[in-house]
Amino acid sequence: MHTYFITGTDTDIGKTAITCSLIAKLTEEGFRAGGMKPVAAGCHMEDGFMMSDDVKKIIEVSNVNLNINEINPYQFEPPIAPHISFKKYKKEIDIHLIQKHLRSFEDKIDYLFIEGVGGYAVPLTENFSTADFIAALDVPVILVVGMKLGCINHALLTVESILNKKQKLSGWVANRIDMHMLAYDENVSFLKEKIKAPCLGEVPYLKDFDPFNASKFLDITKLNDKVDLD
Repeated sequence: MHTYFITGTDTDIGKTAITCSLIAKLTEEGFRAGGMKPVAAGCHMEDGFMMSDDVKKIIEVSNVNLNINEINPYQFEPPIAPHISFKKYKKEIDIHLIQKHLRSFEDKIDYLFIEGVGGYAVPLTENFSTADFIAALDVPVILVVGMKLGCINHALLTVESILNKKQKLSGWVANRIDMHMLAYDENVSFLKEKIKAPCLGEVPYLKDFDPFNASKFLDITKLNDKVDLD
């Protein structure tokens, strides 16, 4: 099972959209592909489950049947920073439980994308961040850069943090979230020069987002761990 952690330069920059697009890309290639979002905020009750809209989108595009409580073991109703919710509801992240779920997926799935919550440095609990989570899982990272004013600073600081923690950055995606962004081409060119990991694609601003449409702009063969889709 090839496993990647999807993190972003901020919140609301399209991590779920890109996660779903990567899944769509691989299902179209004939692979068993799915996603996981271990921690989700802003959830609501639906069909007897505490459901996140992000998790629902991941389930809809995946072509494998995974238990919702395994792909999203921690659900919180308030749309607030997770460390506040974990403290409020007196919960702790059980890394061993999540690792157990990952092991159970190995015979069911070829490619798994684990979507984080918020940006790379977001605290999940008072003493445990997304960066710590990635380290505990020991999986490579795909970074989603939300293309808007200020993205260069956010992207370079995030990449620096990933590399300083000696984690593997397998690739990044330029996701245009501001259709009116000035000097878009110049910003992307600068990031391609400075980020020493392959750009997996540039996803344009799409008013009616469809992961299968967006997947056409991604080239997963550029992943620097040499994924072979032949």
